[in-house]
Amino acid sequence: MAWTPAGLAQLATVKVQPQPLGLRIPQDFLGYSMEVSTSGQGLQPYRGHQAVSRTASEQPQYALGRPDAPNQGFFQFMRDLGRGVLRLGGNSQDNTCWDPERAPHPAECRGALTAEDLALFSKAATATGWQLIVGLNLKQNSPSWALNEVTAGIAREMKPSEIFALEIGNEPDLFRRGARPPGYSPSDHVRDFLGYLNAFRQNSVARRYGIAGPATCCGWRNAHDLETFIDGVGAHNLKLVTVHNYSGAVCGGRTVTIGQLLNPALMTRFDQSARSWVAAVHSRGLPIAMAETNSAACGGMPGVSNAIASAVWGLDYMFHLAQDGFRYANFHFSYRPGGGSSYNPIDTYGSQQEGGRWQYRNVAEPLYYAMYLFAKHAAGAHLLPLSISSRANLSAYAVSECAGCDINVFLINKDASAAGEVRVHVAGARRSQASLLMLRAPSLASLAPDVRYGGVQFDSEGRLPPPHVSTLQPDGGGDWVFTLPNASIALLTVLK
Repeated sequence: MAWTPAGLAQLATVKVQPQPLGLRIPQDFLGYSMEVSTSGQGLQPYRGHQAVSRTASEQPQYALGRPDAPNQGFFQFMRDLGRGVLRLGGNSQDNTCWDPERAPHPAECRGALTAEDLALFSKAATATGWQLIVGLNLKQNSPSWALNEVTAGIAREMKPSEIFALEIGNEPDLFRRGARPPGYSPSDHVRDFLGYLNAFRQNSVARRYGIAGPATCCGWRNAHDLETFIDGVGAHNLKLVTVHNYSGAVCGGRTVTIGQLLNPALMTRFDQSARSWVAAVHSRGLPIAMAETNSAACGGMPGVSNAIASAVWGLDYMFHLAQDGFRYANFHFSYRPGGGSSYNPIDTYGSQQEGGRWQYRNVAEPLYYAMYLFAKHAAGAHLLPLSISSRANLSAYAVSECAGCDINVFLINKDASAAGEVRVHVAGARRSQASLLMLRAPSLASLAPDVRYGGVQFDSEGRLPPPHVSTLQPDGGGDWVFTLPNASIALLTVLK
């Protein structure tokens, strides 16, 4: 059945209670996870179509830019989200080496991490006010070698205030694929992790940094193995517990469809598992971060991860992560040979001009618009009790910064064809005026050129013109009624 305004007079009814104030979403909840380098990721070449045309001289670039030419436009996109945490890790974390000639296993060093790279990370922190989680190579399994990176590299090129934590290793539950023996276990990982930790604690420079881990993604991402890690390492030795999650995967030729990504059962299964991880970590007095995440592992699915489907999935997912108790949520960037990745929130292209100057062009992808909407209108606020009645695949959330403050109500249309009238009731706000902002595109498969945030788009330097906002008056029953198009997100702000 096709859902249209004419065919369905009322698509959904939403009821919001202004009290009690629920969980407060941290102001710096959203951040990025980025490869520590573009080498050593182990991704297959990019086979998707480019949503944005580019000239022959333009090539996909590392979002932060180059050590001698930082990407100031991307730094503005970071500032647009407010304060956050930038994690530098990913597959390249354990395949890129500081001082590779002295690495225990130099043949496994697919790229070199230099002082200039670390200085670029510092420039990003200085320009944005974001703190950094800096990943260290655990595959090499050499505490003394890693300690040299901390003392001779990180400590010299980066201010201590810029470092939120050092993260030891990336996805150790996959080390059994070659970096460790097939029987490598969580207890074995604790032993390796403690080797690094003890070396750092005995050094006057390294001991001042917080430590994060285990950065598990797969077989060990469960309550029991997280408890094994925390208890083995010692909760007092950790600043943050980190895990990874992708809603789908395109590894090994697999595919992900829009319907699969937006299936409500996917989010339900995630919540059931994630709440057990969070509970295990919280019971040991530690915060937990979803430190690497996105729509589909191994670079994303073209036509899905870079479509507005990723925005409606992403905004819904951000609220679920907050409700489940995660302290941070870091959306990942990666770089496939031949064209980047499909899920990057911002795609960066660049070319070298006459005189050697680098020129960058940054493109806000649909997922970034959802992150921006969340950062501007949900982060720092309290969740409110809400109920939604609808036959369509919709989600709704409400937040407010305080009792008596404005209330933001989010309506997320994840349905393949639904559109129609939405009625919102906020208890005790019968005569209040409201404003309506829409993030929308023609269809769930629409790509960045067709996405509009209040009718406007970000430019390459992270600037957004004033979006169009409609004014709504309550109807005779004190409700706000508006049309929710397909492939859209509506933000209704009830003014107090």
